[in-house]
Amino acid sequence: MLNALIAIGVATWFTVAYPVLRRRLATHPPSGGAPLFWPLTLVVVFAFMPLVFTVPREDGNAVLEQGLTASNVVTIVLTGLTALYLIVKVAADRRVLLLPFAMPYLPFTLMIGMDGLSAAWSIVPTYTLYRTAELAVFTLASILIFDRPDIRRRLADILAIVTLAWLVSVTPEVLQNLASGIVFSSAKNNMMPLVCALLGFSAWFGPPNRRRGRYLVLAAMGFVIAGSAASTGALIAVGPALMIASRRPGLRVAGVVLALVALALFLFLMIGLSSFPGLLDLLSVILQKPKVELANATGRGQFWPTFIAATQDRLLGSGFSAADRFVQLLIPTTGLADELGRDAVFISSSHNMFLSAWAGTGIVGLSFAVVTLVEPVRFAATADRGTRRIVACLILMLALNGMTTPGLFQDWNVNVLAYVAALACARAACREVEAEAVPEASAARPIPSPGGTGQAWPAA
Repeated sequence: MLNALIAIGVATWFTVAYPVLRRRLATHPPSGGAPLFWPLTLVVVFAFMPLVFTVPREDGNAVLEQGLTASNVVTIVLTGLTALYLIVKVAADRRVLLLPFAMPYLPFTLMIGMDGLSAAWSIVPTYTLYRTAELAVFTLASILIFDRPDIRRRLADILAIVTLAWLVSVTPEVLQNLASGIVFSSAKNNMMPLVCALLGFSAWFGPPNRRRGRYLVLAAMGFVIAGSAASTGALIAVGPALMIASRRPGLRVAGVVLALVALALFLFLMIGLSSFPGLLDLLSVILQKPKVELANATGRGQFWPTFIAATQDRLLGSGFSAADRFVQLLIPTTGLADELGRDAVFISSSHNMFLSAWAGTGIVGLSFAVVTLVEPVRFAATADRGTRRIVACLILMLALNGMTTPGLFQDWNVNVLAYVAALACARAACREVEAEAVPEASAARPIPSPGGTGQAWPAA
């Protein structure tokens, strides 16, 4: 009963506080338009470095007991270099600091602030503080990449560079799997399908681009190479998203209802796919995945109960990112290890972005999860049709794909990069609409006559 009252109290506080914070903190800076080379290089190297150089851990708490590995050090150095670049940019123009507080970035920025505050009750405060700093640094770097006046025209170009950089980093793995007859998921990456999907959306729904055909082929190729069962299933979000992007109220409502149905269907198939042997066999052949792996959500169905049990009574969470990475500090995993027939189990992530939001910052985290997904769609409602479709498709796919990935709420990853790209596209499109509305309003403004009556300029 006490927990229920606390939950209601926190949810009520958030409902009252968020609109006030949004109104008081929102800024309206011009588009950044920073040179592309350095922020894009730093972000791409950070994102894909683990694919070519990483030191694996066998024990989940090894970093606490044995210290940092070489790959950990490289990650910290890259974060520091990116932070140094941002400091230089801020020193040159302090308006850079205003960009994260512009809509529609503001909700995500407020969430990052909450992530930092959670260090006060985190199970590993130092880890929470570092991950929050990392998220803040690379989110701002991502904003500098995409926040530019011509981003709607250049979005596909930039995403193609990111996709090609990823393909280069996984080429040896792809060739090895192709030689074994594995095409789908030949370089499995739970995050890149969203980037590839956004590349396809921007090429198809965005302004005309002479490289549209090549970008669509690249997007499809990257999606297949990186694809997972969850990312493929998330494609069902496209239909409802296109309906939500409509200006017709009835169609939008139908789209929301269909999106909820798609979400329920996605969850049901993710958990209960084994109830449909024929469908399971078909997906196993198409996706080139073992039936056992598909039937239990790639093993997630086995450790999610343990993860939920560890975090269910922590209404404010256990610290951003730390709760995912060090869940072994909250609950013993020996029972799960016995169930799986292993000596030990290392859970480094909940593999569900809503569970990550809950584990990290509790009810407030879940509230921010909803806000950061809903606000971009609402914000883009005044934009052109192509931008509305890009934003809605990306957000709904992110919500579905996030059922089996860290998504936005565990650390910085390429999902955050794609998310920021969609927000930047919406911001640029809405600014264009506002700029077009100003001359029309000026043209219609009455001009006082000597007799005190007004006459309006004809609208152009």
